[in-house]
Amino acid sequence: MIEICGKQVRDTLEELLDPKTTGLVVIDMQKGAVSPGGAIGDSGHDLSMMAGIADQCGRAIRAARAAGVEIFHIRVENLPDAKSSPAAWLRTLYKTANGRPIDLGRLSLKGDPATEFAEQCQPEGDEVVITKRRPSAFTSTELALLLRAQGIESVALVGVSTGGCVESTLRDAVANDFYAILIDDAVGAYDTVVHDAALTVMRARHDYCSLDEAVAVWENAAR
Repeated sequence: MIEICGKQVRDTLEELLDPKTTGLVVIDMQKGAVSPGGAIGDSGHDLSMMAGIADQCGRAIRAARAAGVEIFHIRVENLPDAKSSPAAWLRTLYKTANGRPIDLGRLSLKGDPATEFAEQCQPEGDEVVITKRRPSAFTSTELALLLRAQGIESVALVGVSTGGCVESTLRDAVANDFYAILIDDAVGAYDTVVHDAALTVMRARHDYCSLDEAVAVWENAAR
């Protein structure tokens, strides 16, 4: 711990990732986000990072389970006929596509098999699943309530995409008074330039570590 303004503040990775007070937040690891066949894959988005990121997220989930870290699976799901997507939000999605011919009417559509979790990242038992309709997993969801109800003070983040839902959730975690740790080699994007730029910004302002470092902390705590 370090003292800031007379308050004890977690400082080391061991403190920040303490399994008793940490939740692993797995962001949008859905089939349509990481594999061909959904609206993203069919639109020409670059999926080259996704298989590796799915494997990394799967490893993070397994390590968290073994250490007793609570896991929160986040999925994005849009209602048919744009019922959950007003014009301003559709404009944002359109801009994010950056000229690619993505069918926004198919994007993360409720009932589409593409919205199911990737094989490596399936929830188990009573692990929490949060459905969101905007980039941040905190926007109009019960994530903050459920984290606090379980005594969680830190969130470790993995998933997609780096400059979108991951960064939005990281910022909102801090705004909701949680410690936030980006596991920076377990996040990915569809554009390497955006991915690298987002990592630069997040590393400059927030705590981060590699998956190996996080796993080591959890394994040591379990021993």
